Order: sequence, then structure tokens, then C-alpha cells
Amino acid sequence: MTDIRMSSMAGIPFGNNAGRPTATTGQPYFNGEAGRLELYTGTGWENIVQEVPGVSSISGVYSESANSGTFTIYGTNFVSGAYATAIGSNGDQINASSTTFNSLIQLTATFTGLSNANEPYDIKVTNPSNLFGMLPDALYINASPVWQTASGSLGTFNESVSISVSATATDETTITYALASGSSLPSGVSLNSSTGAITGTLPNIASNTTYTFTINASDGVNTVVPRTFSITSNILPEVSGGTLTSDSTYYYRAFTSSADLIVSNGSINADILMVGGGGAGGNSYGDNDTGKGGGGAGGILFKSGHTLTSGTYPITVGNGGAGRTRGTNTAPPAANSGQPTVAFGVQANGGGAGGGSDDYSGGAPSQGGSGGGAGARNSNSINATGASSNQESYTGWTKYGNSGASAPNSNFGGGGGGGAGAVGQSASGSHNDSIGGNGGAGVDFSSTFGTTYGVSGWFGGGGGGGSYATASLKPQSSGGQGGGGNGVSAREYSQGGQWLDVNINGVANTGGGGGGSSEDAGIRENAGSQSGSGGSGIVIIRYLKSGVSL
Repeated sequence: MTDIRMSSMAGIPFGNNAGRPTATTGQPYFNGEAGRLELYTGTGWENIVQEVPGVSSISGVYSESANSGTFTIYGTNFVSGAYATAIGSNGDQINASSTTFNSLIQLTATFTGLSNANEPYDIKVTNPSNLFGMLPDALYINASPVWQTASGSLGTFNESVSISVSATATDETTITYALASGSSLPSGVSLNSSTGAITGTLPNIASNTTYTFTINASDGVNTVVPRTFSITSNILPEVSGGTLTSDSTYYYRAFTSSADLIVSNGSINADILMVGGGGAGGNSYGDNDTGKGGGGAGGILFKSGHTLTSGTYPITVGNGGAGRTRGTNTAPPAANSGQPTVAFGVQANGGGAGGGSDDYSGGAPSQGGSGGGAGARNSNSINATGASSNQESYTGWTKYGNSGASAPNSNFGGGGGGGAGAVGQSASGSHNDSIGGNGGAGVDFSSTFGTTYGVSGWFGGGGGGGSYATASLKPQSSGGQGGGGNGVSAREYSQGGQWLDVNINGVANTGGGGGGSSEDAGIRENAGSQSGSGGSGIVIIRYLKSGVSL
């Protein structure tokens, strides 16, 4: 028989689980085994005093922009009628606007009116018995993204665009970026949704253009935060004409013949080298003649940082003077002098021709970018003089040109032609063993224009003077460094009765002077010889790659 005991004749029965009596709704019972006072509700025995609820975790987000958030609260001993409370760091307690009992271990609560100034919030669950449980620092406000990149212009770009915009959140939310509805970037440029990078190549347009667009920053919770930016496309000048080469920093355009340089869509700053054509060397006339003068180098003009605006610039490149045939006993005509190189409103004069037979002084000084060297003749007692440089001066341009060497009557060798960087040298030795003077040195522009052009970057070497010496010596005067032609060796009688002339022309596209002709003091038959031609001129233009389309 089940033992049912009473605390008194009129008291509450007590016992263990098995001792619960048959009861009607409202019957109390002390359950010593469970350690609690129970009440029969018609559906079973329930604890009269509720157990303390426990809060273990929450899930959900609180949107700052919406100023609300719905959370699922997990724990134990939740009962119907329980409600949730958020307690701020300042101590304020804000009850949920609604709390829904889902089960013994789960509630759903919606909060409004929370401020991120008071986060983190503790979450408290209170049962109808006023017993409660709490989870500290459980709820944080999901703040709206904050732009770090200022609105407005992101810069001016020539072709390539590589920039980025940035927004951050006060929590650990990932920010994404997207163009706002109706907004667009220029064709060829795109936005990276993860990083905010804006990259690409701007379209080819006719004039500078500003593009305005709006980007939304989103954390996926709050309302997107828009910001308006702009970028400006700065069209680059375009350059054409001549032969194009380049290095890592500069473009180079070389003109070795007459043509147009065309600049469009703006201006460029350029370093410009202009070299006139070199003069021809002097020729020998005939029997018992002497060595003749070397041709003068073409004049040189150089300017750094010259501004070229949009337009067409005609460039005329001077030819070298033509070498003279042997046996001609006249002063050098204009064709023997180098021709001027003309562009940009200035002129680099051609080099003067070297003096020849019975033409004692260097030829055509009016053309003399550098003067031609003097010729000599053993039957004349007059000291022949080299021509002077006659290169004009222009504001902002540096000019180069020097005189040709003289030929004293004690020496039968020709004087060296003047070089752009140095005067020509006089002949050495005397009478039948006279060696022509070396041509004057040119100018080294390799530090500005590299070594592709000229003679490893040198321009404007004077031509070497001709010698008057025996065939056994075969002396040869040197053309000036920078493209000057050598004076031809003392003529050598070869098989077949032909005379050999070697290394007498000035180098093309350097403005180098031609070498003067020589005489063989020992073999007198058919003794006249031809002089060397001058080297043609050149124009080189250097400008930054970064400032142009090409």
C-alpha cells in the first residue's frame, strides 16, 4: 500500500514521486524526492515555485539605421510570460518591445531604441516568478558604414586609372561597394565590389572630361551609405613624325631627312638637338700640289625644355657638302659647303668647305657652322687661314661651332676643319713630309640623347686635313670625334693604275666635315684627288613618355 502522509490532519500530503496521491486540480503535494512543492494542474504535477531561467547565447543583429533588431535568445527554464531586457553600459534597462515564448530553452525578442554609445548590452530574461537569468556583454549595435574617402574629385588621369575608395564599420562587418542606381563609370573603368578599387583605361576622347558617379557602401544590415565622387580624364598630347625610339623614360624622334613634326591635343616640353650638314673637304688640283683643308662640321643648336604647342612643325635637314673631284682649280662653290638645318624658327648652319688648290683659305665662311680648314700650295708663300665659325645665336638655344685651322707656308699639309666642340688642328711636319691637321672634335650628347644616334652620341666632328708626303709614309690625318671624315692617305698607286682614296667622308647624320685630299710627294703622275663629302645633318627631339599618348 502506498504511504501517503500528512503534515497534520488538515495539512499538505508529502512523500516521493511514487507517493503522489490521486488528486484533483489545485491539490498541493510536498515531493521530498524532487525537493519541491508541487501542484496538480489537471494535466499533471508541476513545480509551484518556478526554477531560475538561464541565458546561454543570442543570435541576430541590431541595425543602427533601422534602430531595431530581432534576436533569438537561448537558455534554460524559460516559461510563458517571460520577457527580455537589454541593459546598457550606462545602466539603463530597456525592455524588448516584444518577447515571444518559443520553448523551455528559446525566446524571440525584438528591441528598439538602443544606442551604440551604450554598447555592449547585457541580456536579461525574467520569468513571471521574477526569477531571472542574465548574459553579460551579449548585444552590440551593428553601426552603419562610415566613409573614409572624402567626397568629390579623386584626381585627374591621363590614360590609366588606379585608385580606391574606402568605408569602415565599427564592428566586424564586411563592407561591399556598388554603383548607385543610375550611376556609371567611364567606359573601360570598373569598380571592385570587395576592395573599392577603381581601375582601368579611360576612353580616347577629344577634350578633357569629368565623370561624376555615386558609390554605395553596404554592410548587408544597415541602409546603404552613398557618396558621390568624380574623376577627370586629361587627354594627352600626341606626337608624330620622324623615326621613333624610346627608353624607360623618354621618347626620341629623329629626323634624318626633311619632314614634319606634328603635335596635337596639347603641348609637350622637349629637348631639341639640331645639326647642320658638314662641309666637304678641299680637293687637290694636280702635279706637285699640296694637301687640302678638311671640311668644317655643321653648326649645332641645342635647347632643353622647349615648349611645342599643338601644330605642324616643318623640319628641313641640311645635306652635307658634296666632295670635289680632283683637278678642279677653283674656289669651292656653295655646293661644297654643308646645308643648314632649319626648324622651330632657328637655323643650324652648314659647315664651311675646306680650302683647295689655289684657294688658300677655308671655303664659304658665310655658311660656317664650323669653319673649313685652309688648303696650302707649295708654290705660294702666303699663310692661308681657316674659316671662322659663323653660327648664329638664338635666345634660349646653346650654339656650337669653331674655326678651321690655318696652313702656314712652311707646311704643305691642309688644316683640319673646325668641329662643333673644338677648333681644327694645323698640319705638322714640313714640305714633303707634311701631315694634315686633325679635325676639331665634336660634342658629346649621349647623356641626353643616348648612343643610338651620331657616333655613339657624338656630333659635329671636323674633317681632317690632307697630307703632302711620300707614298711610303701613307700618313693620314684624323677626322674630329663626332663624325668628321679623315684626310685621305697619301695616294697609293695600285694595280691597274688606279689611285685609292679611303675614309674621307663625314659620317651621315652627324654633320661631320669631309676629309681633305692629299698628294703623294713621290709619285707625280695623275696626282690630283677627290675630297670627302660632308655628313648630313639631323634633328632629334626628346620628350617624356609619361606626358603623351605616344
